[in-house]
Amino acid sequence: MELARPKTRLEEKQETLANMVRMIAQKQYHSLFCISSAGAGKSRTITNVLEEEGQDMILYNSHCTTLQLYRVLFENRENENAVLFFDDADSLYTSAAALGILRSALFGQPNRIVTYNSSQLPDDLPARFETTSRFIFCANQIPKRNPMFDAVLTRCLVYRLDLSNAEILEQFRVMSEHGYPGCPPEAAAEIVDFIEEHGSEKQLSMRLLTPAIRIYKFCTEQGQDWRPVVLAQLQNLGRPGSATKRLANAERDERLVREAIRKFPDSTADACRFYMDKSAKSRASFYRSLKRVKNEE
Repeated sequence: MELARPKTRLEEKQETLANMVRMIAQKQYHSLFCISSAGAGKSRTITNVLEEEGQDMILYNSHCTTLQLYRVLFENRENENAVLFFDDADSLYTSAAALGILRSALFGQPNRIVTYNSSQLPDDLPARFETTSRFIFCANQIPKRNPMFDAVLTRCLVYRLDLSNAEILEQFRVMSEHGYPGCPPEAAAEIVDFIEEHGSEKQLSMRLLTPAIRIYKFCTEQGQDWRPVVLAQLQNLGRPGSATKRLANAERDERLVREAIRKFPDSTADACRFYMDKSAKSRASFYRSLKRVKNEE
């Protein structure tokens, strides 16, 4: 019987998010705000858990006006079987009027009362109502230095699903372990190694691997080299937020390599396996760090 592999760090983070979604589904809390980079699987995790919990999901994404937000909240003010899911509705979080409505909908003493004072309010909407709705919000980016938005966050469970390049590459290796149609496992592993080698100065994205696999398949069928095309995609990525963090990662890798060499002075292969187990990085990463260590000696 094949043993289950350990969870990746992304899978562990998705599991934490799933538990928080269950709290919303089981009415232990009424709102959750998840912030993460694109492609981290937050929307899929949320929808899967709500389905498992037998909860309906009312989805709103992209643009939503303040008046439409008020209408949505009113129409679902007593909906006990559904969760309102605002996915990538980033424009809401920069609107003072929308943030005011959300603040009222997410907190009250003792009741959550929402009001809309305007002569333009349609006749079919009241100027005030009480809500018992539950909410989940997702965003890739959030406003900075915005006290009104910060006040919304304080009314929610908050989960930041941040991913480092190492965590993304770890997930890529699991995803590519068995290959893809038209891309055998050894080719998929080579693609991930190429991304690691040439993307070290970039902020990687979980949405990078699938296009890279498609590029490989197309170029291979055409008898062309896939590497320049994948490299062009990597060059479009932004840089990580902190150069200091990149330096710290390199220093940590070199420390691990030195530790591996001390433990296995007579076997580079065993040292490499030790490094890979400790760092969740690739063989290629080990040999790059080993080269830097030897150059410093």
